[in-house]
Amino acid sequence: MIFYSKESEKEEISKDTPNIVMEKLLKSRTIVISGEINQSLAEKVVTQLLILEEMGNDPIKIFINSQGGHVEAGDTIHDMIKFITPKVIMIGTGWVASAGITIYLAADKENRYSLPNTRYMIHQPLGGFNGPATDIGIEAE
Repeated sequence: MIFYSKESEKEEISKDTPNIVMEKLLKSRTIVISGEINQSLAEKVVTQLLILEEMGNDPIKIFINSQGGHVEAGDTIHDMIKFITPKVIMIGTGWVASAGITIYLAADKENRYSLPNTRYMIHQPLGGFNGPATDIGIEAE
């Protein structure tokens, strides 16, 4: 529990809290992926992976809880996990689905773990195209 002596002190601490948390996570070589997979999240995760690789070759732990999202953003994270030198230990928690599964499967099989109540869902990629019938015909071929 945190106690504040002044309102201004409370504001200062709350502004710094995300940086303190991020610093502690990086020191423990831990990344948390939570929520929708999108380009912004991919950029943050890739940056963290590169920083941790630069810091040494000790294993990196990734906790993932995601219902999915943007496929290409998930592919970016997946590829970077495969690209870096340190071993990645993947821990599924909550709900790991869709693009989240792609990220989860980037870790080697022996380095994938699951917390007791984790649920997984995998499905075929969904996509589509539109336009004039001639363009659709070309795409179908």
